[in-house]
Amino acid sequence: MPSRNGETYMFTFEAVREKAPNASGVYSIYTPERWVYVGESDDVKQSLFRLLNAEGAAMNRFGPLSFSVELAPAAERKAIQQALVAEFEPACLAA
Repeated sequence: MPSRNGETYMFTFEAVREKAPNASGVYSIYTPERWVYVGESDDVKQSLFRLLNAEGAAMNRFGPLSFSVELAPAAERKAIQQALVAEFEPACLAA
């Protein structure tokens, strides 16, 4: 279930450190069977680290997770996020 750019990575500290950009974009977290979360941020790497560090995060119950990123300007992020949420109905919704 990768993003439209086709790149997907394991949702681990090492992969986020090496692959996630410090840039504006939309990110998806998922398993092979289910979309778990779709977020948007002006710094994707920072947001993914924040999710990895969240104790008791609801998404942890889904087991091994992957993530993908789609770079997007700030003015377009929310619309992309909303479209992905409407299409894929992730298990955890953004606050």
